[in-house]
Amino acid sequence: MQKIILTNNNEKNLKAILSGFAEKADKIKIATAFFSNTEFINEWLNSSKQIDLLVSLRPPTNYYSLKKIHSNIGITIQFLGNNFHSKFIIFYYNKQPFTCIIGSSNFTEGGLYKNIETNAILTDIEYLHEIDKQFSNLWEQSFSLQPTDLANFKTVFEQFQKREKETEKEQSKLEKKILKKRANKKKKSKVGKEAKQYFIFWRVVDEVKEMVKDISEQEYPNVPVYISIDHFWHWVKVVWAKENRRKPTAAERKKVIPKLFKEYCEWDKSNDNHTERMAKASKALFSKLLSKSNIDKLTKDEARQIYANLHSGGMRTRRFSADKKFITENSIQQIRSSLKYLLYSNDELELRIHNLCFNPDYKLNQFKSSGTQELIGWVTPDKYPMRNDKADDALKLLGYELV
Repeated sequence: MQKIILTNNNEKNLKAILSGFAEKADKIKIATAFFSNTEFINEWLNSSKQIDLLVSLRPPTNYYSLKKIHSNIGITIQFLGNNFHSKFIIFYYNKQPFTCIIGSSNFTEGGLYKNIETNAILTDIEYLHEIDKQFSNLWEQSFSLQPTDLANFKTVFEQFQKREKETEKEQSKLEKKILKKRANKKKKSKVGKEAKQYFIFWRVVDEVKEMVKDISEQEYPNVPVYISIDHFWHWVKVVWAKENRRKPTAAERKKVIPKLFKEYCEWDKSNDNHTERMAKASKALFSKLLSKSNIDKLTKDEARQIYANLHSGGMRTRRFSADKKFITENSIQQIRSSLKYLLYSNDELELRIHNLCFNPDYKLNQFKSSGTQELIGWVTPDKYPMRNDKADDALKLLGYELV
């Protein structure tokens, strides 16, 4: 059994050791109390390695570092709270662990390069299987890091930078806010592939959102960016794609997509300004009728209107009168309760989508997966994007893969 102690001195620097092991690995699992260094993560993702990253969502974990890597394909990020303090890295090849580094180093600049640390490298197969089980146990207890969690954490992190002494109090508030009544991995039923894909979709859309946010806010100052993006997908499909222009590469997207979005804005404003009309409809219909103060008073006719005005629901309504079936095959109490769970529960969003589709306690007749993934965006377009076939098709045309 190989044992090497790393202390970050000149002879045994953790940076060089990590690079060497990573070259041999196809998957890397990282448990670190605090995270801020993205150099290795970006390097490994560019080499097509799969990464599971488990962090403590509290300062000094760096919001901007998490934000930088969060939308990347190939990495899955989950988090635990104040009591998580583990620090180890496992390297795998062909699904088997071959090396582990465990010790005091966080995945920070100090932990990897500067601090006086004590870490051990171990290759004993029995030990590796034990540490693999430990990572799995921690992963099962942890929570998926969603964009809304990051948005909440940003405030805490910026306050931490200004006043470190009060960070512990703010951290407790954060955990209560984002984890109250939230099911952990052990309590959750197995979430289906389609529901999980919304989370992947969300991350990809947020990458596009970062590229076009400034343009959208300038052109449509009173429209949530997710709504302008939703109609941008329509333009990509019906206008841009028919011109047979070349699909941008991953390296080109940051330059190409903002230019395309500007073209879309000009087109939209010369074609009835559909984006602003949809924003008004979202606010007047979906956000109003399904607000926290109104959802318990929802009537059957209002529920029918909501169903019929969804893109997916409208199509089914025209073909099969599905809006009428929706309100006759479900009681109004069922509709209120299930939609309230979908929109306002603190469970992770992919679990809520899954439950609306498959869990008898929440499932609504005539209400499909596409409806759930649209509705959450129309009701709260400042928080969630609308997902439908149009959006998926447009992202594929722009070179993204939802896998």
